[in-house]
Amino acid sequence: MRSPDLPNSIRKIDSRHRLLTSICLATFVLVILPHWLHLPTRILTAWNCGIYCLLTLTLVMMFKATPETMRRNAKREYQGRLAIFILIIAAACASVLAIGFLLTDKKGISPMLLTLHVMLAVTTIIGSWLLVHTVFALQYARNYYQDHESINEQIAGGLDFPSDHQPDFWDFLYYSFVIGMTSQVSDVQTTSREMRRLTLLHGILSFFFNTTILAMSINIIASLI
Repeated sequence: MRSPDLPNSIRKIDSRHRLLTSICLATFVLVILPHWLHLPTRILTAWNCGIYCLLTLTLVMMFKATPETMRRNAKREYQGRLAIFILIIAAACASVLAIGFLLTDKKGISPMLLTLHVMLAVTTIIGSWLLVHTVFALQYARNYYQDHESINEQIAGGLDFPSDHQPDFWDFLYYSFVIGMTSQVSDVQTTSREMRRLTLLHGILSFFFNTTILAMSINIIASLI
């Protein structure tokens, strides 16, 4: 049975439009925030608004997509994806490091403001972690369905999902977050050199990212003691 197409309003919103919308929102928030707030506070607040907007738009697209539409729109949806992919991963890593500057500036601030700083730091950690693995899931889907354009649909495009030759975004989210949390491939097997390289990059980045999150978490707990 033929899967229904995505609504036009959803199909027209590709990765670049979602990123641009999120950047515009973050810029707007940064401009309207009062200047008496510390610069790291304003930057992280704007960053959080931007990444949660991007995550929301991306998840809406994922939930409405089907394997058929993912395959058909692979080139259009992921055109220029490499530049966007590198930009988002670099920004997510930088945002987590910026939390250190936020939490080390505790002199002369009230306990309430310190609590708000800690809440902002926790929100940034969660959002950045979700963003990194969601972007990797998009990249896995892109590689998989671009491979399918030139081979038989019954042959996995770099990943072998047990008993499933037409995975949807839920499958790629599963694979991405398993790599991000455990640094192993679980029950999904990699079957191409390109996908193994991408998985290796994801595993290495996740190790350092999770280590940084652990260090930031210890810093947050110490700031509350």
